[in-house]
Amino acid sequence: MNFTFAPTPLYLLHSDANGNRIYIKREDLLPYSFGGNKARIGHEYLEDMKRQGCDHMLAYGNARSNLCRVLANLCAGEGIPLTILRPADDDGQQRKAFNGQLCESFGARILPCLKTGVAESVDHAMDIIRSEGGKPYYIYGDRTGQGNRAVPVAAYAKAWAEIEAQQAQLGVRFDKIVLALGTGMTQAGLLCGMRQSAHRPQVLGISIARDEAAARRHISAYTEAYAGPGRDDICICDRFRSGYGQYDEEILHCIRDTMARCGIPLDGTYTAKAFYGMKVLMDEENWRGQNILFLHTGGTPLFFDSYR
Repeated sequence: MNFTFAPTPLYLLHSDANGNRIYIKREDLLPYSFGGNKARIGHEYLEDMKRQGCDHMLAYGNARSNLCRVLANLCAGEGIPLTILRPADDDGQQRKAFNGQLCESFGARILPCLKTGVAESVDHAMDIIRSEGGKPYYIYGDRTGQGNRAVPVAAYAKAWAEIEAQQAQLGVRFDKIVLALGTGMTQAGLLCGMRQSAHRPQVLGISIARDEAAARRHISAYTEAYAGPGRDDICICDRFRSGYGQYDEEILHCIRDTMARCGIPLDGTYTAKAFYGMKVLMDEENWRGQNILFLHTGGTPLFFDSYR
């Protein structure tokens, strides 16, 4: 399968009374497996697995995981077995989600686990795969999740060139790029991609789960793994997190309002928190005369979980 995607749409969404111009880049429209940033990132993992000569992918993520959905789709398409370690939510429950159902329909093997003792769960899964004659590739590296950080960062280090070209086509320079911050892979990729650029907009990650200190550590680890130490301006806002997959009525209203007004699907796990947070910060911090790019990281199945 050819994963040389055409650039995703980037357009002016609206202008406000303070002279701000809000643009949006629709990564949710990437033409594979309902789109989203994990379509780019999943491809990087698959290519790295092939380079390492492995034949069985091992992933980790709960039923809402966009990355697990994409990896399950990629592996199904190439006839590669996939095992997913699926952690329970913080309350110990294994909740259903469309992403999780898709993973199962693609033939992924699901091994339930807890968020504690992940290394032991990785060991157990690796033993199972090897006992079946497979050569496992754990997407996060070793049993502790170390050693493979550079791979996913490549996706948005490359995508930065796409954004630069679209800026030139539109005749605009972005002052800020705002996106949902989960693992930190995407934000790290953008920061690495723009290290050699003359114009480097602020990249603001609206954290959906981690506090600022933890999120900063993760982004720094990713950028250093891919591009070495550098003077990256890591900007994080952790005010709008309410736990992974958890959201309140304000976020639900943002989802419904954005769909009704703009025809754009957001979700309660990632993108709606970032979009809502951006609007609040624009008002509270009195942003004026800025060109702001909202990076819509997708993926669409989570919208339907949120919109029920």
